[in-house]
Amino acid sequence: MDYLLIDAGGTSTKVYVYNNGKIINEYRFQPASVATVGIYRAVSTITSIVSSFNRKFKGIAISLAGIDSQSVARDVKNQLYPKLSRYAERIIIEHDAHVVLMSNADRGCVTISGTGSIVYGFDGKKRIVKGDRGWLVGDLCSGFWLGREFLRELLSEFQGLSARNFIYFSNFRNEDDLVKFLYENSCNQAKIASFSYNLLNAAKRGNKKAINILRNCLQQFSYIVKNVCESVNSNIIYYFGGMFESSIYVELFTKEVEKKGIKSIKSKNIINGLLRLLQL
Repeated sequence: MDYLLIDAGGTSTKVYVYNNGKIINEYRFQPASVATVGIYRAVSTITSIVSSFNRKFKGIAISLAGIDSQSVARDVKNQLYPKLSRYAERIIIEHDAHVVLMSNADRGCVTISGTGSIVYGFDGKKRIVKGDRGWLVGDLCSGFWLGREFLRELLSEFQGLSARNFIYFSNFRNEDDLVKFLYENSCNQAKIASFSYNLLNAAKRGNKKAINILRNCLQQFSYIVKNVCESVNSNIIYYFGGMFESSIYVELFTKEVEKKGIKSIKSKNIINGLLRLLQL
């Protein structure tokens, strides 16, 4: 019988069907991160995804972003377990950062930077979360954070308050175009996060403004990494997420954490952690 593996993130939800030691099917659905879409939509999206297969699995493992507080995690699990129980005998729901860690080691320190960001540590008993806490006050150096910085600087350029740089890396024709987008999408995390790639592209092409924004945020981020790594007695940080698909992001991140005596290692595929949840 097949197993269902689910990686529910802020940009998309990746789903894998596993059997006989290999992935036999892969799918991509809408995001289901609690931090991005809220508890109600996260629960309904995951339930809809699982029910769409219209069959029973031997086990279901879910890596879920945004269940950082105990009360939120408890609420989500209390809603999901009854809804999914008809589709599998064994269901495991775990924080996405812990699943990333399990993909690499039993304990240690990881960072995820995608739509949101987090630095997570586990010493075998205690879990530590730093940074994170959503786009409103946290998620330093995340896709949302970088996308917002790009748009903020772009507005400044359109208004003649700073030299034109980012205008050449955007598709907005004028300030009116930008303002219309901002008023319609100011709380749309995925759309704002998509502009992080404009900033990263500018940085990769040597744009000094983009490089400075990226370097400054990663410098601050590296202090969070150091704090968490020291808390779990580790000098290694495993990194994972969409922002780390950018070579310039990885380059600057690696330099900053190395200054703090920490080695950065690209995380193994999260599928490894999902399989460990099911003890496979």
